[in-house]
Amino acid sequence: MVENPDAKLALVVDDSEMQCMILKNLLMEEGYRVLTGNDGARGVALYIEHLPDLVLMDINMPVMDGYEAAKRIKSLSPNSLAPLIFITSMDSDQAFVDSIEAGGDGILTRPFSPEVFKAKIKSIQRISNLYSQVKNLQQEQQQDAELAEQIMSGVIEARNFALDRIGIIKQAAALFSGDIQLTALCPGGNVNVLLGDFTGHGLRSSIGAIPLAETFRVMTKKGFSLLEIIDQINRQLYELLPVDLFCCVCCVSISSHERSAYVFNAGLPDTYIFNFEGKIKHKISSNHIPLGVMPNLLPQAQLQVFSVENNDRVVLISDGILEARNHQGEMYGARRFEFAAKQGFYHGDIPGKVFDAVDEFCQGRPQEDDLSLIDIPCHGWEQIPASDEAAHSLAISEMHDLYLESEPSWKWQLKLTGQRLALVNPVPMAMGQIQEIEGNGEHWNNMYSILTELYVNALDHGILRLNSELKNSAAGFAHYFMVRESRLKNLTCGMIDISLSYHPLQSGGKMIITIVDDGEGFDLAAFYEHRLKLKQADKVMLCGRGIDLVHQLCEKLEYMDGGNKVQATYVWAK
Repeated sequence: MVENPDAKLALVVDDSEMQCMILKNLLMEEGYRVLTGNDGARGVALYIEHLPDLVLMDINMPVMDGYEAAKRIKSLSPNSLAPLIFITSMDSDQAFVDSIEAGGDGILTRPFSPEVFKAKIKSIQRISNLYSQVKNLQQEQQQDAELAEQIMSGVIEARNFALDRIGIIKQAAALFSGDIQLTALCPGGNVNVLLGDFTGHGLRSSIGAIPLAETFRVMTKKGFSLLEIIDQINRQLYELLPVDLFCCVCCVSISSHERSAYVFNAGLPDTYIFNFEGKIKHKISSNHIPLGVMPNLLPQAQLQVFSVENNDRVVLISDGILEARNHQGEMYGARRFEFAAKQGFYHGDIPGKVFDAVDEFCQGRPQEDDLSLIDIPCHGWEQIPASDEAAHSLAISEMHDLYLESEPSWKWQLKLTGQRLALVNPVPMAMGQIQEIEGNGEHWNNMYSILTELYVNALDHGILRLNSELKNSAAGFAHYFMVRESRLKNLTCGMIDISLSYHPLQSGGKMIITIVDDGEGFDLAAFYEHRLKLKQADKVMLCGRGIDLVHQLCEKLEYMDGGNKVQATYVWAK
């Protein structure tokens, strides 16, 4: 009989040459190629060399018995079935039990007919084929999952902002991480950071990651406030996720301009603000339920505001770090994290030192949850106005067109009154209209800053009657923000009218922004006079930097009608 080189390979191990010959002939009749060995040790050696598809093993043999040989063979193939049948004359319950415990997948007791033998071989081979199909499917699923994870990582993480400055480190408990880390630059120069922890881990826990990331990035880019972004994410997750799946989130917005950190913690461990020595300045606990649990944020939901210095750092962590366990079942805990974070300050690597400490503590115990940490410096995010040299040259060369009272090519206007002033943020709406008509461009970042500063000035000082000097204390911005939120919630009257007028120029464009309010008005001259006195007295005035920025960016800035009307002219070159 000519052997088929593609036929399955069987290994027969028996100290009787006669039994080996009989079993070999029966297997060849079933289409197998056959190897034979006369003791357990030889059988193991042949298995290692040839990796057969089927093993028939006698029990009582010299050098190494069948039980020991079977155990070694099974230990060599933990990820495959490697079907093994014991062939024996021992007809007892104990022999059957010992055979199964040694790793046997079946047992045949002599004497048996050729028909029974062949039926047994077909049965075990059917199981082996099914096992191989399942393994192939698992491998395909694993490959698909790895591809999906790569795509998700590319969509979510590769587009993060300032990866060279913001320390992000994560360690997933499964292929798919239930944690999500996002960073994005606001049009006005602030940086927004989000750490999210979906329920559980693995593929199911990551299904909300892509829509969450897109909402966070798009709304940040359009200039929506942090609380508006959080509110929209909450609504989206509530509509998208099943009832048992939600997301603990901590969002932070760092404003170098205001020297403040705005924090919203919904279900994550404490967020930390460390000073330059690694000492804890603030521990910001969760003050809201996780996102996606309810259709709307809680009525009392608001940002917490903290003053920060240039060398401060904000650190966000997921609960997987604090709840990591060693072999004794002890949790890593907040105290160990705080110590490791301080060591990270000394070595200039907070994420690395914390994760090294967690790994050392866990002593190789399998990870139960995803681990994540984000380390954010509080300096270097100042907005640098785009160079005005090109716009200035344009203004000189087109002086006539620049100041000519011509009809605009288009106008946009929005008037808000009463409670709508507290509920609607018109700046992203205005910017969306501009970009829809005129397309994208870097000069619109300057436009966003101008529009934001002038609108906030009209709302805060004209309508809400807030005193800018509240910002001059160490915790001034935090106090200012709390008073602002309180007055906004109780706002029932007031009016702000915004209008944009676009005038195309040959080599660029001109936008005239006009904002009118019915509040107390803003006395620009008195403001500058007061600031000059403070400067002469060597006192620092933190407020007013927004007006300075607008002056730098605009060709013209004028307050009229007792400070209730402001008109700014912004010019840019193509």
